[in-house]
Amino acid sequence: MVEEVVMNFDAGFIGEDLEFWDDGLNIVVRNGIIEHIGRGVVSGRNVINFNNMLVMPPLANLHTHVLDYAFPEVGWDLDIDSLVGDPYGVKYLMLSRSGRDSLEKAISRFLNHSWNYGVGVVVEFREGGPTNASLDINSRPKTHLVFGMLADTSKVAQVVEMSRFVRGVGISSPLYFKGVELEALNNLAKDLNMYVHAHISEVVETHDEGDLEYMLKHIKPDAVVHGTYLNEDELKLLKDLKIPLIMCLRSNLWFVGGLPNLKAVRDLGVEVGLGTDNASWIKGDLWRELDLLVNVLRVKGLLDPKWILEVATNSRLVGIDGRLREGGMANLLVINEELTSIRYARNKYLAVVKRGGSESVEVLITDGVLRYCSSRCETLCNNIRNRIS
Repeated sequence: MVEEVVMNFDAGFIGEDLEFWDDGLNIVVRNGIIEHIGRGVVSGRNVINFNNMLVMPPLANLHTHVLDYAFPEVGWDLDIDSLVGDPYGVKYLMLSRSGRDSLEKAISRFLNHSWNYGVGVVVEFREGGPTNASLDINSRPKTHLVFGMLADTSKVAQVVEMSRFVRGVGISSPLYFKGVELEALNNLAKDLNMYVHAHISEVVETHDEGDLEYMLKHIKPDAVVHGTYLNEDELKLLKDLKIPLIMCLRSNLWFVGGLPNLKAVRDLGVEVGLGTDNASWIKGDLWRELDLLVNVLRVKGLLDPKWILEVATNSRLVGIDGRLREGGMANLLVINEELTSIRYARNKYLAVVKRGGSESVEVLITDGVLRYCSSRCETLCNNIRNRIS
């Protein structure tokens, strides 16, 4: 088996700062690791030419609930609490009636669809405690990170049971826990080298009940999710405490009809990632989040497409270095510049976040493994598959 492959591209977003390189570039991958990135195209053996194509880091979906993909659009006309409220919402009733096979198939479908969209990193809040934590464990890619949610908030010891199967703990709301339970959960997770993420102020009721203040009184999570109703002072507190915010914009619009204070988030410099939230009701296509984000920010007088691209690929929040750099894992998203006219755009960052989409995704490689290939690139992908997988 050939252990090295050289790939030529017309252009790409390279390095920590997503510097745009045009006029050609080449990437050498050996044993799933990026060994070299150079300007210009090269020739020779083991060279694969991606003509009219741009390479970039994969998109990162940092918050989603995948299991409800087993029953898309059920109860779509209900309010958020009736639909997904833990533990009595329709979603939880449907999950209790869904067999293991149905849930595993939903996970597989969601991942395959995500790869089709160019989403290489998926962080999933998984309901059901230890029972569901082990679903798909034998086939789970390293770039699919599952955060287990406790089936019973009083049974914090479940964190230890789940730790064999998950990378983190997902908190539905800190208000569901007693302070000592939150502290015990957090201590266990940290001892086991697990992440802790928490839903915060998704709805106005939990914000008015002081969910952020209550949580910070007891724990400092690795990230908070939603923040729909956080005010500027609370967002500044996240910035000062270096707690990232994972925003789920289309979900917030669908469920509560609002958005986080995006201008304050950007102006304050809060570290941000994006998620698509509940797979049953929100399509896991992160390009739709980007389109919404760039349009809303423009209305607010902010046009910073490079920041949006950084946010969309910010897998560092969960310990995955998705940037294209020498010595890093081969995490590559290949986009067709011609199909979306990105090739002719004056601002490449703006063109990618506005014009990118699943129709432009040609190849996705994560953790050195080929995950998706379009029908247009089958021959090229066969060459890649034989050399890096």
